Amino acid sequence: MMSPKQLLTTTLIVFSTLSIIKLLLLTHSSSPTSPARSGRSAWDVGGGSGNGTADTDGLNAKEFALLRSVVAARAPCRLLVFGLSPQLLALAAVNSGQGAATAFITDSAEDADSARQVLAGRGRGQGSVAVHRARYPDPAGEAWPLLRRARSSPVCRRPTGTVRKSGCRLALTSLPREVLDARWDVVVVDGPSGAGPGEPGRMGAIYTAAALARAAGGDAVDVAVHDMNRTVERWYAREYLCEDNLVAAKGRLWHFRVAAGGPPDAFCSTGPVQIL
Repeated sequence: MMSPKQLLTTTLIVFSTLSIIKLLLLTHSSSPTSPARSGRSAWDVGGGSGNGTADTDGLNAKEFALLRSVVAARAPCRLLVFGLSPQLLALAAVNSGQGAATAFITDSAEDADSARQVLAGRGRGQGSVAVHRARYPDPAGEAWPLLRRARSSPVCRRPTGTVRKSGCRLALTSLPREVLDARWDVVVVDGPSGAGPGEPGRMGAIYTAAALARAAGGDAVDVAVHDMNRTVERWYAREYLCEDNLVAAKGRLWHFRVAAGGPPDAFCSTGPVQIL
């Protein structure tokens, strides 16, 4: 039989061991090396329903309601979306009807495959839906040097012809001809990620959206840009979509309406945005 001193020592050892095990478990569960939630799980959980609950960086309920209303007001229409998620894919169902066409641009092979599987499971509806892969060559950290060079380059001023033939570094001329040569009624920019300086930035997507809208002619083009709380999105949206064209905003989502006309050699009539 153990003495009281031995019993106390044994008890302390047991409690110390349990405390160490608990600390190790907590450290492991909060470690940055723990597997992050992948884009695939977002598709599995979200199921393409478009409520955004599977995507923590997606639009919140009010932002998505605004975006949905913009698309619904023009449907059936030609809708171009830079970005792809279960939430964004739901816009294809909003844009339905005879003559409707929706195209998604993504740099993720996994998202493209997942979206195609969801679309195949839904069967054919009214209107066409296409998913295109793209490569965004410039990281978000290069946004300011690119903008500075674009301001001094005549080829980056307002396009007078097809965007596909643009010589501006910001123009995404590698996109398919059916994207660059088409006239779009609504353009959404919610991709690529642009979440960090080393990740693909949205400079080219915003510039290309503005160039397509300006080159369209006819009715005004609705352009919605998400994550306007971020510096790159604010710089480029103000530079090429113009604050004069801002018609609505909800949270991080800004809605511009870009009409034909304006200065022949610039995107905005108010001049370059002052960046301090």
